[in-house]
Amino acid sequence: MSLRSLWGHFGDLETLFAATGAELMRRQVDAYEPIDPSLPLEERIDAYCRQRAELLEYIAPFARSSEIRAPFSRELQRNRLRYLDRARYEIRALFSDQFEGVDDTVRTHIENLLGVSTTWPTWVSLRDVLRLSVPEAVEVMKRSVSALLAEASGAGRQQAVARAAQEKAVVAPHRRAQQSRAVPAMTPREQVVVPA
Repeated sequence: MSLRSLWGHFGDLETLFAATGAELMRRQVDAYEPIDPSLPLEERIDAYCRQRAELLEYIAPFARSSEIRAPFSRELQRNRLRYLDRARYEIRALFSDQFEGVDDTVRTHIENLLGVSTTWPTWVSLRDVLRLSVPEAVEVMKRSVSALLAEASGAGRQQAVARAAQEKAVVAPHRRAQQSRAVPAMTPREQVVVPA
């Protein structure tokens, strides 16, 4: 494609970035294969991280070329948020059982951390800065995802215990009040005399 036809089709860089981002997202959605959420947790983590690695290696040339312009481009920043939102959506769909009983604030924090751990900024650090191979980078991602999901699951259990304790504390004064009610004294007629 010539530069003239490129600029004839896209009026400015932001329009080009928007179109490129939309096309990349479309290709990712087309390539996405849902992972069975009923699989054991370790298998889901492994499948998810391998799938993310394939996707991140696929977008690597585009992501590297946009890194220079991203701080100055509203559209490239939007594209980054779209990719992060997509990762969080997949995480919610695949690991919802690990978030049972977790309050919204903790859930949001852990979902954000999982999203960042499985998207380009972390991947480029593993691959380009630490110079890890793809299998090594996948193992780091798996450890990160496993640790964050364990934290979510633990938070859910802690919050369930705290709720149960709180409910018990609310019920306990009511029971004590019932038990401390005075038993009415019996009149002589109601008293039973037991022969000696």
